[in-house]
Amino acid sequence: MLLSAGLGLRMRPLTLRVPKPAIPVLGRPMAVEILNRMKDHGVGKVVINLHHLPEEVVRAVGEGEPAGLPGVRYSREETILGTGGGLGKAADLLRGDGPILVHNCDFLSDIDLRAVVADHRASGRLATLVLAAPRTGYPVVDVDRDGTVLSIAGLPAVAEDQVAGSYLFTGCHIIDESLLDRIPADRPSCVVAHLYRPLIEERKLGSYLHTGFWWEFGTPERYLDGSLELIDLPLEKRLAVTTHDPVREINGGIAAVGPGAMLKEGVRVVGRAAIGLACLVGKDSEIKDSVIMPEAWVGPGSRLERVIVGPGVEIPARSEFKNAMICGKPGSGCREDSGVRQQGDLLISDFAPERLPAT
Repeated sequence: MLLSAGLGLRMRPLTLRVPKPAIPVLGRPMAVEILNRMKDHGVGKVVINLHHLPEEVVRAVGEGEPAGLPGVRYSREETILGTGGGLGKAADLLRGDGPILVHNCDFLSDIDLRAVVADHRASGRLATLVLAAPRTGYPVVDVDRDGTVLSIAGLPAVAEDQVAGSYLFTGCHIIDESLLDRIPADRPSCVVAHLYRPLIEERKLGSYLHTGFWWEFGTPERYLDGSLELIDLPLEKRLAVTTHDPVREINGGIAAVGPGAMLKEGVRVVGRAAIGLACLVGKDSEIKDSVIMPEAWVGPGSRLERVIVGPGVEIPARSEFKNAMICGKPGSGCREDSGVRQQGDLLISDFAPERLPAT
């Protein structure tokens, strides 16, 4: 199951028009790339839950054809139900094929899904969390020497001498089909609070440690840094995570450039950049460590540094922006929101300049 109903509040104003599953990373919607990897690892049936901008998710994913995984089914939530409630509502669509792979829609990785499922089956536990090395800003999951989960985000409290390792939860997990009976189908619930903490008490929640690439794209800073991390990866490792627009050198920098993108004379890329489908970058512009989403237009002589330009946005000539997400006109469906300022026809969300730790 691909959990895709969230509002994407941390990614506003972009998610006022583009739901998280449809946000492109190096030119491809995240949901499509996740489904593509599921297919490559033997997943044959997928359920996606919908709430926020559901038709935009359906437009990006269809019935799974863009990922070569036909037969995707949707579970629509009139009221957002959370990670647990979403599974509960979709239970009838998920039953009948054994353990269920659950995957958040806002991260990309090279997790070996076949190995995770095999480890879960061999463990005899009811659920398995895929964990990765800890990073600042993520709740900690404590495990014992056998990989049994002892605590999530400090609950329940455990003695230090019981803990063999502390990690972050990637958002990928396996649950036995029988656990669907423990989740209410008609009200919101949290899979951690209402399912996993009771399993901790039963000592039936296991873990699988992933040591490869994992990146969550849930905030503007993380989205930008994750896109740049992918461009930095060697081609073979990058393709293990996602298909993508071709990466090439441009006037001293490196960029992933989508089909039909046009870079006018004198355009300079400093560091890395992602320039999406049918974008136009005007003459003598400088793009530094930035992402320009599909069909955006950057006016001549502009300077962008650590900037995310939303799809279809028009940046006026000789503009200068730094450490910001820039989205479309309020008249096109966006609205000013908390933490967002308006500059002419643009909605701008400033973010911190600090770079997150690399994988």
